Amino acid sequence: MSCFKKCLAALLAGALSFNSFAVNVLKANTEFKKGNYAVALPLYEEGAKLGNAHAQYQLGIMYLKGLGVEPNVASSLIYLSLAAEQRYHNAQSIIEQMRSSLDEQELSLLDNAIKEQRVVHQNYQHQFLPELNQNNIDKKVAFDGENALTQKVYFEELVEFQNFDDDFQNSGSGLDDLDDDVSLDTAIVVSNPGFLVVENDVACDGSVRFVREIQKSGNTRRFLDAYKLFPLGQPKLGGESTEFVHRAYLGAAVNDQFYLNDNLPQLYKETRRVLRAAKKEPTLESLYEYAMAMIIFPWMESEGNGAEKLLKQLAEKGHPGAMYEYGLQLYIKQKDIAEAIKWIAQASKYGLSRAEYRLGKLLLSSPWVINDEKKALFWFESAAQKGDEAAALHVAKIKLTTKNKTLIDVTGAIQYLDAISSSQNLNPEYQYLLSISYRLRPQRDFKKSVELLEKAISMGMRTNWDTSEWQALLAKMLQGNITVTDF
Repeated sequence: MSCFKKCLAALLAGALSFNSFAVNVLKANTEFKKGNYAVALPLYEEGAKLGNAHAQYQLGIMYLKGLGVEPNVASSLIYLSLAAEQRYHNAQSIIEQMRSSLDEQELSLLDNAIKEQRVVHQNYQHQFLPELNQNNIDKKVAFDGENALTQKVYFEELVEFQNFDDDFQNSGSGLDDLDDDVSLDTAIVVSNPGFLVVENDVACDGSVRFVREIQKSGNTRRFLDAYKLFPLGQPKLGGESTEFVHRAYLGAAVNDQFYLNDNLPQLYKETRRVLRAAKKEPTLESLYEYAMAMIIFPWMESEGNGAEKLLKQLAEKGHPGAMYEYGLQLYIKQKDIAEAIKWIAQASKYGLSRAEYRLGKLLLSSPWVINDEKKALFWFESAAQKGDEAAALHVAKIKLTTKNKTLIDVTGAIQYLDAISSSQNLNPEYQYLLSISYRLRPQRDFKKSVELLEKAISMGMRTNWDTSEWQALLAKMLQGNITVTDF
């Protein structure tokens, strides 16, 4: 038996590794560069079976060269073939060279093995990736009758609240420097106060929830505190309430170049630096910084939709941050929902936590996706393992409130709530979930559950949340002859 047939026989006998790990291709890149191949291997495997072309390519090279694994030509060819189907880097040319040394029988066996493994991977991906809701795909969300939410929030509108608690040119794949140490967020850091860009969920009642700071500089607390207080337009699709996502620009982020030059020269200087770097050394990172700067300051665009076009090019080149930002821009603008969801999912396959969180939210509540709590839980848990506290809160919520009995996990939910208690204590949603946990845990504390629910309602009302559902639950808990006393 030839060496290739032995490799193929071993592969078919053991199949590809399908253990379950958190998605983290970026960390795999870091470990791979350090030579920690045994650590990188399972992380690449998780990304590969989800359809990440970069992970598939890396595994193909690892099996080809015997990096962290026994050399296996058959495994290498299968992974490289999966990557080549997505036109990744030079996978196709490597495959052609490797296939030229095989005879007809070996090629036939290989092609059958590739077909088989493609189906296995597709079936696995179906368990976790979003499925479009074709019934709504051509419909659009409106916000109190408006087509879009206001993105720019002017400083003057917040003054009265200011005292609130004070590789295009490179021949490689372009991903060698993308690892888990790179935030993939561009922060234009200056000393001038009042520069803030945030991303947040928009609940059915229009309230601002789970605010994520994207870029900031200076004293921005007053902007953030005020922004959270005022509901946005209530998102509805076809008259049905839904949820959405919003990107807001506060403080100096709304000013034009003339104002910045005259009043915030350091910030203006930084924008020019980003532009010069992108032109002088157009790497994936410098171009990504430029695209993000153009999103914040549209006056930097030399042509219409310059930022969006550049993000698309960078996404196609394999930059996870650009994948997410491009997908998010399309989603917020409701320009091409199918394309938007595809790119957000692509970024999630790298283990980019903010993309994983957003994909989880889409799977929970997007009107354009078949909602699936089990799929959402997978992405939330992966993001939570990387420290995403909003994702951790959603993990706890699913484990406590789902109607799918196979997902109920009170003990696991409590562990997540305990891990984020210090940072989420002022979040009404946290108090609500804590209340539920005291009602469901083995040593039930009904009195504590009622107190926490009352606290959640009070906190929610102060931040203009619709708490009617919680109030109805509280009334139900207190109805009848129940008397709450100290024990």
